[in-house]
Amino acid sequence: MTRLSPRTLAVAFGQDLSLFVAWSVIPVWAKLEAHATPAQLGFLPVAGGLAYVVTSWAAGKLSDRVSRTMLARIGFVGFAAFCLLAWQAKSLTWIYAVSPIGGVANALIWPGLQALVGDESAPEDLEKNLGTFSLAWSVGKTLGFFVGGFAWDHLKLDALAACGVLSFALAFIVQGRPARHRAVAAPLVRHDGPPDVLRAAYLKAAWLANFAAYGLGATLNFLYEDRVVALGRPTSHYNYVLAALFLAQTVSFWFFGRFSGWRYRPGAFLAWQTAGAAALAVIGWGVSLPLAITAALAAGASLGLAYAASIYYSVHSDENRGERAGIHEAVIGASNFAIPMAAGFLQERTGFAPAGYLFAAALVLVAIGAQGVILSRAAKRI
Repeated sequence: MTRLSPRTLAVAFGQDLSLFVAWSVIPVWAKLEAHATPAQLGFLPVAGGLAYVVTSWAAGKLSDRVSRTMLARIGFVGFAAFCLLAWQAKSLTWIYAVSPIGGVANALIWPGLQALVGDESAPEDLEKNLGTFSLAWSVGKTLGFFVGGFAWDHLKLDALAACGVLSFALAFIVQGRPARHRAVAAPLVRHDGPPDVLRAAYLKAAWLANFAAYGLGATLNFLYEDRVVALGRPTSHYNYVLAALFLAQTVSFWFFGRFSGWRYRPGAFLAWQTAGAAALAVIGWGVSLPLAITAALAAGASLGLAYAASIYYSVHSDENRGERAGIHEAVIGASNFAIPMAAGFLQERTGFAPAGYLFAAALVLVAIGAQGVILSRAAKRI
C-alpha cells in the first residue's frame, strides 16, 4: 500500500484555505464597499480564470518534464504576491488587474501536485490517494468559507494579508523531490480493465461534467452574496450556504475515494448531476436558509462526484499525467469565470434575480445530454 506524504496533504489543505478565504472576502468587499453590480460580481473571476486556463495545460505538460514540486513552490510565492497586492485594493479595477497573478500562480500549483498523486500511487491505491488528496484541499476550501465570514467581520480586507503570509509559508513546507522527466511510477492501467475507447469516452464525459458542475459552484461563490443582500438577510447566510456546499463536496471525496462502484458506470454519475442542477435552481430562487443549506448539500455531493470522476479519469493513465491534469484544471478554470460571468450578465439584463442560477442549472442539463451521447457512442464501438 502506498500513502501520500503528509506534507503534500498539508500544502493542499493550506493553499485552498488561503485561496478561499481570499475569494470569499473579495466578493463581500466588492458588494458592500465597492458597490458592485451583479455583472461586475460575475466578472470578478474572469481575468484570473483566463490566466489559469491559459497556464494550466502548459504547466501540467511542463510538470511531466521538470520537478512538479518546484513549480508548486513558485506558485505559492506567486499567490502570496497576488494576496498582498489585492490587499491594497481601492477599486474593482485593481482586483481585475492583479487577478491574473493569482490565476497563473495556482496553475503552477495544482496540475503538478495532482499528477504527483498518480506518480506516488499503485493501481489499487489511486482512488483512495486521490480521494485523500481531494479531501485535504476540500477541507481547506470548506474551512475557507467559514473563516472568510469571520475574517470579513473582524479584519475586512486585511484578511488578504494573512492569506498571503500563509501561501508564502507553504513554499517551504512542500516536500522536495528530484525532477521527473517522465511519469515513471508504477503503471496504473490494468490490462484487464476497461477498453481504451471506453476510458477515453469517460474522460471526455467527466471533463464536461466538471465544467458544468464547477459553473454551479462558481455561480454561488460570486453571485449569491448579491442575492442574500437583496433579500435583506445577513451576509453570514452567504458563508453558511457556501460552506454547506463544500462540506458536502468534502464528504463526497471521502466516499468516492473509498468506494469504486461509480467508476465507468453512467447511472449515479448522471443522476447526481441532475440533482445538483435542481438544487442550484432552488437556492437561486431565494428559499429560506434551512432549505438553501439542504439544497447546497445535494449540490455539493453532485460537484464532488463530477470532480472525483474528472481527476480520476485524468490521472488514470501511464503517461502524460501532468498534461491531462492540466486540462482537467483548465476546464475548471474556464468554468469558474465563464459561467458566473454569463449568469451575472443575464441576471442584470433581465432584472430577474434567479435568472443566472437557472442558466447555470440549464447548462448542467445540456452537459448531461452531451455526456449521454459520448458514452452511448463509445458503448457501440466496444
